[in-house]
Amino acid sequence: MTTTAAGAARHAAVWADRAETAHETAKTRRAKGRELESQRLSAGARDWYERAEGAEKQRGTAVTMANMWANVAGVLHLVEEGESS
Repeated sequence: MTTTAAGAARHAAVWADRAETAHETAKTRRAKGRELESQRLSAGARDWYERAEGAEKQRGTAVTMANMWANVAGVLHLVEEGESS
């Protein structure tokens, strides 16, 4: 399978969307944890905070992948245009 600059850019965009989704998920889960904490339900709050941490890790991976694919797209674009990187 040959990847083009456009294909790599699409991969970058998909990973960037995943990063944004994970960020929003983490925010929502932290808010739920704070809500349960305010109701003195610490075990439930802890669970939501742990879920938020998981989403934050997913976000980190997605950001890394988005950056990698963006870099690949840039290099492939140079190659496709006949320029040296």
